Amino acid sequence: MNRLGFPLPFSNWEYSMPTGIESEQLDQIERIYGKSLIRLFRGLIEDKTVLRVFLLGKDYERLTIVTNLEEKDSETFITVDYPGGFKRAVEGTTNWRLRFEFTGKDRLPYIFRTEGGELIKGGIRLKLPPFIERRQRRKSFRLEAPLGTKLTFTKDFKKYVTNVINISLGGALVSLEKREHKKPVVDVDEYLKGLKVSFPSKEEESVVYIKEAMVKRVEKDIYQGLFNYALQFTDVEKKDSDLLQRLIYQFQREYLRKRQLIDT
Repeated sequence: MNRLGFPLPFSNWEYSMPTGIESEQLDQIERIYGKSLIRLFRGLIEDKTVLRVFLLGKDYERLTIVTNLEEKDSETFITVDYPGGFKRAVEGTTNWRLRFEFTGKDRLPYIFRTEGGELIKGGIRLKLPPFIERRQRRKSFRLEAPLGTKLTFTKDFKKYVTNVINISLGGALVSLEKREHKKPVVDVDEYLKGLKVSFPSKEEESVVYIKEAMVKRVEKDIYQGLFNYALQFTDVEKKDSDLLQRLIYQFQREYLRKRQLIDT
């Protein structure tokens, strides 16, 4: 245990504002910069979020919290609560390289790294890292669908065209276009066959075929009076899964480019 009284063992994680894919393409990594970074650190302080800290190159791991965010000599610094045994661990080390990990309110892992720093009363003052990373498992990563994305399915020989709200490799949240449906057209745990997801394009429309999906949740949008349906893709051929993956990352990159131009 450290001075906060928390046990030490946890698994390794990572966090961020979007840039790429981990080596085996199992994770989606985001990178958080600028004003969003400052807001995130303020939230960590307010919520007293527990972080794991590692001293790279040493066998050292403890728990701590962020206690302060300040500007000094035109630079921004964070202060973390002093982790037990740190002074002894850095003896003979002139440039501290630290790695911090924590779990956000979204239950996703976050990570940031710092170099250098100084011991102050009750803590360690560190330069604000340039970004924080967030890591998300590929299948759980949900993309806000581009406007005009449609999911089509047939039930009882009737064709239904839905608007896709968000989509991942594992499923989608969709809404029926027409408002005349007083009741849900499908039920929870019902299986749908032969679905089609159509993505808009300036050139040629991209279509992904889903062999089977299960209805996981049905909810009513009280503001628009429409039913939303959460679908889990239970059978997708590899070529369609690969195409869906490429499209999700393509649209995400486009979204991130626009976001980084705005959120600086």
